[in-house]
This record gives sequence, structure tokens and C-alpha cells, in this order.
Amino acid sequence: MASQDEEPLPGSQTASPEQEPSKSAEADGGSGGNVESTARKVLAEHSAQDQGRTLPAGMKALIVFSLATFGCIGLHEVSNLFGPAFFALTLVLTVRPIHRWLIRKGLPPWLSAIFTMTALFGFLLGMVGLTVWSLIDLPDTLKSYSGSFKGLVQNVVDLAEKYNLSSGKLSKDLLDNLDFDKIVTAVTTVLEYLTSAGSLLGMISLSMLFITVDTMTMKFRSKIVYEHDSHFHDALEGFEGRVRQYWIVSSIFGAIVAVVNGIVLAFLHVPMPAAWAIFSFVTNYIPNIGFVIGLVPPALMGLLDSGWLTALWVVIAYSVINSVIQGIFQPKITGDAVGLSTTVTFLSLLFWTVVIGPLGAILAVPLTLFAKALLIDSSVQTRWLEVFIIPESEAKKRYDSGFYDVENPTDDDFVDFMSAELDEHSQSERPKTGLRRSKVRLGHKSAPEGGDSGGSRSSASSSAKAAQDEHSR
Repeated sequence: MASQDEEPLPGSQTASPEQEPSKSAEADGGSGGNVESTARKVLAEHSAQDQGRTLPAGMKALIVFSLATFGCIGLHEVSNLFGPAFFALTLVLTVRPIHRWLIRKGLPPWLSAIFTMTALFGFLLGMVGLTVWSLIDLPDTLKSYSGSFKGLVQNVVDLAEKYNLSSGKLSKDLLDNLDFDKIVTAVTTVLEYLTSAGSLLGMISLSMLFITVDTMTMKFRSKIVYEHDSHFHDALEGFEGRVRQYWIVSSIFGAIVAVVNGIVLAFLHVPMPAAWAIFSFVTNYIPNIGFVIGLVPPALMGLLDSGWLTALWVVIAYSVINSVIQGIFQPKITGDAVGLSTTVTFLSLLFWTVVIGPLGAILAVPLTLFAKALLIDSSVQTRWLEVFIIPESEAKKRYDSGFYDVENPTDDDFVDFMSAELDEHSQSERPKTGLRRSKVRLGHKSAPEGGDSGGSRSSASSSAKAAQDEHSR
């Protein structure tokens, strides 16, 4: 036997008293301390894999534009169906809060749907009817100014020849192209197209009927979408609020501008002032160039009836009215109802007019908002792309609020006109779903206190899986 005073053999190790507490602490907390490191390793591995598979930004843009081109070709082929159906969808979304308000007041859902659909159809029919009624006498009125028109064209030609700006051939071509009878024929053709718009109204009405019936109650469908993809749900909800505010703002201020324009035209003794006032209200829905389209006809009528001075006053009055009401008062009262830059709005007007026809000029902004909601707003990873289509001031405000933060983004600060009604609806839906989702995400992040190593491994695996799911989202 070895004695107690025998020294330890060379190469052997003994634990010192200082080392024993640290080892015991490591043994106690080692399994629990691996939770965070395991999650970090999973994230690092997936980040490395993602970086290896990531395409260059230019290739991504090329793929997106290629798919968008094929999609737009398909929309163009079915434009006669898609345009009226989408128009009906936006109108139903616009009056949807009224439908829900009537239900809360005790009205049966089917009766509320009939009421809102009848109101929408009456508004559309009234607008088309008023437009046709106000312009029905336009061809006869134009024929009475045939002599004035020819004299005006001859004066322009004489003035050009006086300053050596015209030749005989140019004067002849100008007189031939500005044939007054051709202009009257073109106007008559347009009016005949408006009077035969019954098929378009029928398509819109049927679409409104089926959409209204199908969306009388959306409680559980909305709840399911929110639980499975809250960002996609919020994007669609934002589109609904924005398109509703766009139609309401355009209608209210368009009506104000039309009334003021009609009063000014009557004061200036321009023929058919009511017709041009209604015409300016309709063209108000066309972004950017709608003001110019609504200005040209009354200015020309003033020119033919009373001369250059009246036409000049019409141009000045329209410009001042449009600038003051829609350029100063409207932004102060409603703010930016759309959130798109001026360039994007103009390009969307041209783009959607080519894709789905004349109706695309009126639906340019709603269609762009819908595309933005599906392709950009529906994911935190793609939110930053909206900086290419929104104004600088809007981008700065959202950047400062943390809207583009991928890990902890803030909610969209857009406030709808009918926010009180919408908030009441969302208050009854979101807390439960949000609480359920928080439990799913956070319920397994920490092991029960006093659990064994098997429980710690289960916690580490659950945390790693949760981190992987969060990264994939």
C-alpha cells in the first residue's frame, strides 16, 4: 500500500479546490447554456447557405420583369373581364365599412348587402346617365360654330404666313386635317360609345353582386390568413384602406372642383357649363393629366363662342381652382391618400391604359396599389423596395419610424378615414391571434427550471427550430 505521505506520480493531475466550483457550475449549466449557441450555429449555417445561393440583384430584377411581362400579356388578353371585375372589387371595398356598420345596427347581412350594392349601382348609373345627358347636345352645338371654327383656323394660317412660318402646302394640310365635320363625327362616335356602355355596366354590376354576396362575412377567413401570414394580411388590409381613401378623396374634392368650375364657366358665359363641370368631375379620376383633359373642351368652346380672352380666363380659372383646392387644401385635410410619387403615378397611367384599355386610366392608381401590396408590402424582406415608388418625404418618415427594419419592423402608420370602424373590427380579431402566435414562437425557448439534460436538449432543439423558422420568414 502507498503511504499517505507518498507524492503523486509524475503526469498525474489532481483537481484543485478552486477548479471544482467552476466544473460543477459548468456541469450544472452546460446543457442550458448550449441553447443560445445552438441557435446561433443554425442561423450561421443557413446564412452561409443563403449567401451561396443568392442571385445578384440584377438577375432578380430580370426574373421579376420577365414574369411581370408575361402576367401583363395575360391581363391584356382578359382585360374585358379583369378590368370591370377589379373595378367592382374596389367599389365594394370602398363601401364595406358601411355594410358592416349596418350589420352592427341590427340589419340582416343579406339586406345590408342589397342596400350597399343598390347604392353603388345607383351611383354608377347616375354618373353615366348625367354624363351622357349633359353631352348629348354637344354635336348640334358644335355644328352651330362651324363658321367660327373655319375662321379661327384661317386666322392661324394667315398669322403663320405673315411671319414666314408656313408654306402653301402646310396651310393646305392644316386646313384638311382640321376639318370641322371630322371633329363633329368623332365627338358623335364617342357619345354613341357612352350610350352603349350598358354591357360594361352590366359586367360591373354582376361582379359587384357576386363579390358583395361572397364577402358579407369575412371573420374566419381573415383570421386564418392573419394567423398563417400576418404580413400578407396587413398588406391586403392596407390596400383596402388606401383604395377606399383614394376613391373617397377623389370623389369629394372632384365634386368640389366641378361645382366651382361650373360656376366660373356660367359666369364667363361659356356654352354648356353644366356639361363641362360634370366632365371635369369624371376626368378628376384620371391621375396627372385628368385636369388637362377636363380643361381643353371648355377652353375651346370659350374660344369659339367669345374669343381668345374668354379662353384665356377659362385656362387661368381652372389652373387656380385646381392648384388651390387639390394642391393646398386637399393635402392638409387628408394627407397623402396614395403614397406614390408623381412619376410613378404618371407611368402607371400609361402602363395600365396599355394593359387593360381605357378603363386602366381610371384604375391606374388602384391597380398600382394592388400590385404594391402583393409584391412589396406582403413581406418584411421586400418592404425596402417601395423606396423606388414613393416620395422622398414618405421614405424618410418610414425609415425614421423603423418600418424597414427586418428583425423588428414597425407597423404601417397609414390611417384610414373610417379608422374607428376598422379599429373596432381589428380589436376583436387581432389580440387572440397575436397571442396564439406569440405562444407558438416563444413557448419553447427556455427549458423548465430544474429540468434534466434530456429536457435541455429538447429545449435546444426547439429553440434552433424556432430560430430556423424565424430566419426563413
